[in-house]
Amino acid sequence: MAENKVVHSMVEVTVNPNRAAAFASFNRPENGGWDITVDRIKSAMAEKLISHGILEDDIRMAVEQKRYDENICVAKWDAPQHGVNGVIKYHFSTESHAAPVENEHGVVDYKNLGVVKNITAGTPIASITMPTEGTPGKDITGMAVPQKKGVPAKFNVGAGTTLTEDGTQILAAVNGNLVYRNGAFCVDETLVINGDVEVATGNIDFIGAVTVKGSVFEGFRVTSKRDIIVNGTVSGAELHADGNISVKIGAINSQVAAKGNIRMGFCENSKVTADGTVESASFVGGEIFSRQKIIASGKGVIMGGKLTALDGIEASVIGSEKYVKTELTLGNNAVLSEERDNLEKLILEMEDKADQLGKILTTLAEMQKKGKLSPDREQMKSDSLRNRLRLQSEIKRSKARIAEIDDTLQLTQNLSISCKRMFYPGVTLRINSCVLSVKAVTNRARATVENGEITFKPL
Repeated sequence: MAENKVVHSMVEVTVNPNRAAAFASFNRPENGGWDITVDRIKSAMAEKLISHGILEDDIRMAVEQKRYDENICVAKWDAPQHGVNGVIKYHFSTESHAAPVENEHGVVDYKNLGVVKNITAGTPIASITMPTEGTPGKDITGMAVPQKKGVPAKFNVGAGTTLTEDGTQILAAVNGNLVYRNGAFCVDETLVINGDVEVATGNIDFIGAVTVKGSVFEGFRVTSKRDIIVNGTVSGAELHADGNISVKIGAINSQVAAKGNIRMGFCENSKVTADGTVESASFVGGEIFSRQKIIASGKGVIMGGKLTALDGIEASVIGSEKYVKTELTLGNNAVLSEERDNLEKLILEMEDKADQLGKILTTLAEMQKKGKLSPDREQMKSDSLRNRLRLQSEIKRSKARIAEIDDTLQLTQNLSISCKRMFYPGVTLRINSCVLSVKAVTNRARATVENGEITFKPL
């Protein structure tokens, strides 16, 4: 009978092509052959140049558990940690469309179409996550494995914006209108309306300057924290600017207010207020107020309405052949005199109301002596007393203001109303605290105060 052949347990080690892992397998010994050992496995691994990521515990357990004829992972690499790509997150929509805006109460304003996106300097427009480098790995032979570095986010920095030094934010660099064009957000300091301000644009409320190449139509409003330029007309509309306003053709039945100067081609039946000078070729009707000068240039016509200036009034023609009622008020003292007259009227009205409330309180007091007042009459008593005290306080403040005005009116101002051609009857002039009604046509004259009276002097 033949003797049984001795079979030793042999180990075979295989390595992945990218040297990311190694596997070992060993057979079962027979007829007293050598069993597998940890050292024999590690020796076979050394022959394959495996020196990193050796799984010592897994090798030992495989030997102890006699896991014959299995493919056992005996080494693993340190995989490279690839970098993360940069990301840009915009805080505003890149799409623009005009649609009525709904307020916090759910009311839709059909004249506010959201055409303008006001933004102030320093406001974040986008947040940028920077790419990461990642870390290299090491294969099972100890060789370094390079990682893939993150790719920076792609973006453009538009006009009127700036990238922070650390590259993590795009900010508005100026106050203006935020727009997305040519793949980038931009901030325009001047808003240009290429046509008219009407149904298609809605009202304009802008933090920067506004240029309207057309006109501003009835019922619409343009507001600017800087200047407003309108190339056409303003008809039945409103303009409000913290800077200057220019209406190249003119304004009709409109409200125009500026903290700077106002210049118009013509001005008809409009309410105009300026901290600077108001200038127009003609003023017809309306109410004009300037903290500096009112100048009727060109044709230089002032006809009808009420005009008030603190520094001076200049025109060629004031009034008309039809004796249209025209009121010109000049100087701070004149303004104060008018305020004083209004306060005196108001005091008389308040004193009358206070007397009526006093009579009511007297009647209720007499009724209370005879018995308890009903809840309604108690409320009437309380309301009457409160309103009477409020009126008395208002009367006191108004009288104090009159006293202040009287002190100021003692001062004089060297002011004049200049008319290059003629004053017409129907014109009332008020300079400082003096008043003059023009009774006859007066040519080429300057109205000024002399010896407490308004007099005409030749130009």
